[in-house]
Amino acid sequence: MRTHITRSAMALATAGALVLGGCASSGDESDDGTVKVGVVLPFTGVQATIAKLEGQGAEVAAKLINADGGVDGKWKIDLVKVDDQLDPGRSATVIRDLNDKGVDLAIGGQTSDLCKSSAEASQRFNMTFIGAHCTSPDLVDPPITPNFYMIGQQMTDIATAIGTGLAKRYPDIETWDVMTYDVEAMRLSWDVAKKAMEKELGRPVKVGKKYAVPVTATTLRKEISGLDSTGDKSKRGLFLGVYGAGTTSFIQQAKPTGLLDDYGVLAQTGVYWPTATALKGAAPAIYNVHDYFYACQDTAENKEFVAAFEKETGEKPDAGAYQSYLAVRLLEAAISKAGSTDTAKVQKELQGISLETPMGTTMKIGAETHAGSGGVTTAVLAGDPSAPQGVKISDCDVVPPSS
Repeated sequence: MRTHITRSAMALATAGALVLGGCASSGDESDDGTVKVGVVLPFTGVQATIAKLEGQGAEVAAKLINADGGVDGKWKIDLVKVDDQLDPGRSATVIRDLNDKGVDLAIGGQTSDLCKSSAEASQRFNMTFIGAHCTSPDLVDPPITPNFYMIGQQMTDIATAIGTGLAKRYPDIETWDVMTYDVEAMRLSWDVAKKAMEKELGRPVKVGKKYAVPVTATTLRKEISGLDSTGDKSKRGLFLGVYGAGTTSFIQQAKPTGLLDDYGVLAQTGVYWPTATALKGAAPAIYNVHDYFYACQDTAENKEFVAAFEKETGEKPDAGAYQSYLAVRLLEAAISKAGSTDTAKVQKELQGISLETPMGTTMKIGAETHAGSGGVTTAVLAGDPSAPQGVKISDCDVVPPSS
């Protein structure tokens, strides 16, 4: 079990990193009035479609900030993208590349494993790293490194929200089949969701077939064959703790078998939007949970964000785009509050900082935990050729932060 790190210990660790990172850039304000922000994502490989949207969210934030005069009217944001290829082993290399380019502030981390490795590599180079998309509670409280901050909502909050929502919306489901990625955060998503369902229902939830597949898996026919079920579909549900290419592969390979029609409800904790749009109006209805769905928010900031994203990309933003957008906005707020782009000063201001979000909730970074809390949203996403990008979003429920 990880022991807690005190403030003094964190300060000593940070001081040590300054010595070890002596070859890194100083982090002082740049002479040309810019601040470089690294964007670390798997821009190639099986999850590149998601990474593209995540990167675009950061681009939209930077363009809006720059068009408004820059951070605090002093510094324009210059995004520097690097490709970690969904491989934690590459983190040291890509972080070193950012360091060589004079980058002291970075965002990214599509998975919790990538957040961990990137945070550790960043600490060696005296860089600040914001995990925009990771969800594992083990990364925070205390933070894995003093320079790491996480704004992706913790999987415990995400899974609790979907479990509670499923119990309320589909109380007649008696048995759940389960397929998740074989990584801790996604396996945890089912365990927590099941516990939340049982608490809401006041009875045990039965588990049928259960599979865990690699995050890089694209052939799922063995699992699909094993999930082939019979019986009353109104009493059966399928819980998916996968996302992106995994969800796309699963639907494409399962649909011809008729498996998707064997369940009364399909639910998913991972991002579904990119898969649903790729299916061009034919996406099966899935009860989904994530930080954000563009159609579920009715705030002035959300309208600005959606309009800017559409202008830039011709598409609607998804949760990954929102998270990257928020990460860049968070750095903007911390730099402005610090009156400096120095990484140590920015880290100090990130602790306990608050930011109003397009969701209409307040994102607050825990001073001790370095974890963001901004609420999550549940909704049903279903193929509809008449809806924007062929996906209808309905039955929205914004779940505010628990504290």
